[in-house]
Amino acid sequence: MKTELIGKPISRVDGRAKVTGAAKYAAEYNVPGLVYGVVVSSAIAKGKIVRIDAADALRLPGVLQVFTHENIPQLAESDDSYRDDVAPPGSPFRPLYSNEIKYSAQPVALVVADSFELARYAASLIRVEYKREVHATDLMAEREKAYQPKPREYFPPPQPRGNAEKAFADAAVQLEAEYLGPAEHHNPMEPFATTVVRDENGRLTVYDKTQGVQNVQN
Repeated sequence: MKTELIGKPISRVDGRAKVTGAAKYAAEYNVPGLVYGVVVSSAIAKGKIVRIDAADALRLPGVLQVFTHENIPQLAESDDSYRDDVAPPGSPFRPLYSNEIKYSAQPVALVVADSFELARYAASLIRVEYKREVHATDLMAEREKAYQPKPREYFPPPQPRGNAEKAFADAAVQLEAEYLGPAEHHNPMEPFATTVVRDENGRLTVYDKTQGVQNVQN
């Protein structure tokens, strides 16, 4: 933000539309011929998928497909070919890429149907058999095994200023303490959904809920 704007009230151009309900959520764009996808999440926190049984879901009229790691189009194998512009370094997560479960509630299948209600019901019929592995939830216990990212070239750390150690040593009062806090997540009101419309020429129009429009576009 420009420094001359700090401390001054700024009007949000979309503010009135949002607070009055005039603005549309990404899931509210109704166009003819939409199909709906509902994600099936893992019931374990770590392990492997042994078998996915989608037969009951696929028998329902209106269910078009159940995508899993066994039948999706091949994803990029190279980390450099599959990366968000602002994602942390390391190996990016690829949805439905393999049978490996890395975290609780990881997507393991995507049910596609001609209505949202049917897709949601069909998702409840998917049966997944897992081979469980021991998972870890204590961050401090696993701290020494954590991935150590390299400095990001496009977000270099600021140049150091002053001498913190000297200032602390010279302070009249010194206090040393360690504080640990749980992870916090903000929860916007907008449902987690995206609407994609394909025209006759194959051009896609995507209505998405995101703060990083250019990243999603890429």
